[in-house]
Amino acid sequence: MTVTVPGSLGLASEEVRGVLSHARASAPGVRFEVRPEQIELHTTGPHSRETRLACGAALLNARLALQGHGIRPLVTLLPGQSAHDAAAAIRLGGHQEPGSDVLALLRSLHANRRTWTTFPEPAAWRGLLSRAAEVERAWLHVRSATELVLCTFTQGAAAEIRAGQAMQRVVLTAGTAGFAVSPAHDAVILSALRAELRSCLGDTLVPQIVLRLGTL
Repeated sequence: MTVTVPGSLGLASEEVRGVLSHARASAPGVRFEVRPEQIELHTTGPHSRETRLACGAALLNARLALQGHGIRPLVTLLPGQSAHDAAAAIRLGGHQEPGSDVLALLRSLHANRRTWTTFPEPAAWRGLLSRAAEVERAWLHVRSATELVLCTFTQGAAAEIRAGQAMQRVVLTAGTAGFAVSPAHDAVILSALRAELRSCLGDTLVPQIVLRLGTL
């Protein structure tokens, strides 16, 4: 049975269906509520850090898909009762033709990224991926030639959703350059990293997720 998806944000039903398909590509556990004036993202599992990271990844995909349709998405994290206690809500913020950077990230979302057996030199990716994280108000700490740590400047639920968006933008940006980045959800490593980063950076950064370069 086909579920009818209503139109939203000025897009027709089939266009909204396509946006949701993009969004679910990285986070099938996120539930969407589509209303004429906004698209809401809800976490379906326990309200854990991992589900909020996944929600952030889906949110970034949805933003890119909407931008591909010429929509400028206006996002509110944890909007409360105005969006039925959603993790995030997307409303219409205007219209703008998608730039080449958006189109490249959308192509990366569709592409089959390969597994690397040799790793690219740090000079080839350090600035590119660091800028991708900064777009989403996050920071990429380079721990080694193959291990990165995505950090936020605050902690809490909103920061974790923001980290999920940054993670997904870094992954897709890596794809545009022809190499792969994959998340490693390792609580033990993250716990050690918090102590490591605190010793050199103080309490200014909160490690959220470890990213590994070269394997999927």
